[in-house]
Amino acid sequence: MKSILFIAACIVAAGFALTSCRFASSPNLGDTVAASVFEPADTALINKKARAKAADTTFVADSVGLYYIGSGSTREFIQLVSYPSRRDTTVYGKTRHIRVKGSAEINNVVRVKYYLLNGKDSLVKEVEQVKIP
Repeated sequence: MKSILFIAACIVAAGFALTSCRFASSPNLGDTVAASVFEPADTALINKKARAKAADTTFVADSVGLYYIGSGSTREFIQLVSYPSRRDTTVYGKTRHIRVKGSAEINNVVRVKYYLLNGKDSLVKEVEQVKIP
């Protein structure tokens, strides 16, 4: 009788083992993300590309003594923007009587002559419009 109970218990146990594996649910990972997303960026490569891009920029030589008249010009001051790159901006004071040859409106290309005051400061004494073809 013990052997029949032992065999029946083995059959029931084997049945549970086989059916539990067959009906096991697949793991639902939900909103998981690949590990490659969490890897840090290769900053050395990024910096190398940035330096290469900066080295590729061409050098623009500004004309000496030629400027655009900037929109920041007032009655007392004149704003001069470098020609042709418009990268550098300087602001100078005007002398009491400034001589203008041509037009000295904003965004015109001009040549400027300075008056040295006290050996240190410069004031604009003459503005001459330059015709650019």
